[in-house]
Order: sequence, then C-alpha cells, then structure tokens
Amino acid sequence: MGDTLKLGFVLTIICVIAAGSLAKVYDVTSVIIKKNEKELDEKKRKEIIPQAVAFEEKKVDGKTIFIGKDAQGKAIGSIFKIAPRGYAGPINAMIGIDEGGKVMAVSITKLDQAETPGLGTKVTGPKFRDQFKGKDGNALILKKDGGSIDAITAATISSRAVANGVHEGMEWYKKAVEGTVPIYGRSEAEP
Repeated sequence: MGDTLKLGFVLTIICVIAAGSLAKVYDVTSVIIKKNEKELDEKKRKEIIPQAVAFEEKKVDGKTIFIGKDAQGKAIGSIFKIAPRGYAGPINAMIGIDEGGKVMAVSITKLDQAETPGLGTKVTGPKFRDQFKGKDGNALILKKDGGSIDAITAATISSRAVANGVHEGMEWYKKAVEGTVPIYGRSEAEP
C-alpha cells in the first residue's frame, strides 16, 4: 500500500508540472496567435478594399464591421465576417461590400476552413470566390437553388455553405446597418 501511495504522489506531481507547463506554453503562444490573426485580418481587409487607406471599426448587432475609408476620409466600402457551417466545420470568410450595396469581394483562405482537401478547399480559390463580385440578393445563392453561383463539382455542401453564408450575411448587413454606417453611396449624415 505504501508503494501505491508513493507512486500516486509521484504521478500527481508529474501531472501538476505537466499541466503548469502546458498552461504557460498556452499563455505565451496565444498572444502570438492573436497577433498573427490580427495581422492576417488586416492584410485580408487591404486585399478586399485596396483603395482604403484606413479602416474604421464599428460594432452593429454584436458584429464588427470595418468601414474602408479613402485618403479624404470618405467611406468606400465595408467588410464583415461570416462563418457558415460547411462539410467539415465552419468556413470563416470576410465579405467586402461596395458603396452600391453589392459584394466587392469574398475572402477565404486555406487557414479559414477545414473542408475536404482537393474538393471543399476549392471554395478558397478565385474561380469560386470571384463569382460573388458585383452581385446581391438571390443572385448570391447556388444555381441549383435558384441563384447564379456555380457549385464546385463534388463539393456541393461546401459551395452551398459559402453561398448561403454570403447571402444571409448580405441580408443581415442590409437590415442591421442601413442608416448606421455609410452604405449605398450615402454618408451617415444623409437621410
């Protein structure tokens, strides 16, 4: 019995040291991960609205919207995030909206999703993402569902997830932010 207690005590000490070490590693790496995510988000915003010299952050309905501003401080577009559920998990994307209320760009990187390699990951490619440019409303859903977006062959679930996510995101955006951020070619001061 004495050996069992001694062994149990040693194992407890080892577990406490291991848990403490893991917690310390997590504390150090989580700061680095958050910094890298912030830098990647800034890079994506710049890719979506390259003419923007600054981005103003605004909270609407618990979501963050970034308003791209030109050198004169005029709003030239907005960006917000969506995370529709795909085949293998959430697909994190950023949607850029132009001043006319249409999709400017959809940004999804390979790091933003966990879809099937070689199939579902094709939602990250420009051939799929560029279909959204200049569209709004029901044009943002798959052709199979009555829209104008071509699904990726053998990756309908991933394609539908992104298309429905963009469509639903745009519907939310139009309802939630109209009148609170400059969209549709108006400034906040205009009715």
